[in-house]
Amino acid sequence: MPSFAPMHDAVVIGAGPAGSATAARLARAGFDVLLLDRARFPRPKPCAEYVSPGAVEALHQLGALQPVLDEDPVRLRGMRVVGPDGRGFTGRFLRGTGLALPRERLDLHIAAAAARAGARFLQGVTFESLTAAPAGVLVRGRSGGRSFEVSSRIVIGADGLNSRVARQFGLARRGGPTRAALVAHALGIAGMGDVGEMHVGPAGYVGLAPLAGGITNVAVVVDLLRDRIEAPVSAALRGHLARFPTLRGRLGDLEIVSPVRAVGPFGRTTRRAGAERALLVGDAADFYDPFTGEGVYAALTGAELAADYAAAALASDRLGAKHLAGYDRRRREAFAAKWTLERIVSWVISRPWALGHVAARLHRRPELADLLVSVTAHVAPPSRVFRPSYAWRLVA
Repeated sequence: MPSFAPMHDAVVIGAGPAGSATAARLARAGFDVLLLDRARFPRPKPCAEYVSPGAVEALHQLGALQPVLDEDPVRLRGMRVVGPDGRGFTGRFLRGTGLALPRERLDLHIAAAAARAGARFLQGVTFESLTAAPAGVLVRGRSGGRSFEVSSRIVIGADGLNSRVARQFGLARRGGPTRAALVAHALGIAGMGDVGEMHVGPAGYVGLAPLAGGITNVAVVVDLLRDRIEAPVSAALRGHLARFPTLRGRLGDLEIVSPVRAVGPFGRTTRRAGAERALLVGDAADFYDPFTGEGVYAALTGAELAADYAAAALASDRLGAKHLAGYDRRRREAFAAKWTLERIVSWVISRPWALGHVAARLHRRPELADLLVSVTAHVAPPSRVFRPSYAWRLVA
C-alpha cells in the first residue's frame, strides 16, 4: 500500500468535474488533499458532452481551459429546441461560445489541474465506508483487491448520482423527474451545424452535440414511468430515435461508433449537503434533469462553493455538522434561480401544447430566444427571464 500522511486535511471521493475542481481549489489554498476515484483515467462517461460558455469561463479560472482547447473541441454558438409538432427555435449565446468534446478528455484535464495544484490523485480505489476517527474520518475502500484506509479531517463526496457518501450519512433521496438516458457516439447524422440540438417527443427528448471528426453525441432521455429501456441497449437507442418525427430523414446513414451507455435515473436530491465532517458536491448533492445542459457548469460552480466552505471550516477547525450547516444556505443562494428555471423548463417540455406555444413565440422573437439560451448557458443573469416583461412577451 502506498505511504500517505497520517491525516489529510481533505479526501475528495470522485474525480469528475465537481470532485477534481474541489480538490484543485483546496490544494491551491495550501491544504493537504487526496483525490480518489474508482476508475482509471481517461475513462468513458455517459454525458451530453456539452460545456456551456459559463462553464468555459469556470475552466479558465481553474487553469484547465488551455489543455481542453488543445483537444480542438467543436465550438457551439447556441442551442436549437424542436417540439413534437416540429415547431422550434434557435437561441444564440449573447457572448462566448460553448464547447463539445468527449467527457473522458474533459475530466482528465480537470483532474490534471487538481494534480498540478498539489492534490494527490489516486485512481482505481473503490470507496466502501466512512467511520469516525480521532479528530477526523476514516475512509475505507479497496484498491487492486486490497483493503485501503486513509484518515481525513473532512470528506468531500463527489461520487455522482448514486453517491455512497450521501447514503452513508442517510442524506440521499429521490426527487424530480424519473428519467434515464442512453448515450452514444454516432456518425451519419445529417444537418449538424454550430449549435447543439434538443428534440422533444411525447415521452422524452433527444440531445445532439456535434463532436470533432463528424461524430455526434446522441443522448436519448426517456421517462421511466412511461417507457422502458430494454436490452440490448444499442437496439433500444435506435428504437427510441425512430420515435422522434423531427429527426426523420436525418438518420438514414446512422452508424453507432461507441458502446451505448445508460445513465440514471435522474432526479436525485439530498436532505442536506453537509454532515459531520462531510460535504457533498456536484451530482452527489443534487441533480434534477439534464435538459438545460448545466451539469458541468453546476459541478464547477458547486466545487467553488464547497472548496471555499471547506477551507474556512478547516482553517477554524469547525467541522461538526452544525458548523457545516451553512453550506446548504450558500448552495440555495447560488442555485435557487437555476433550480427554479430547471423546473419551469421541465414543466414546459412535458406538455406539448405549452412547448409549441413557447417555441412559436421564441421563433418569432429571436432576441427572447437568445436571452433564454444565454441564461441557461450562464452568460446572462436569470433575473432577466424572471422579469414580468419577459414572461409577458413570451406568453401574450
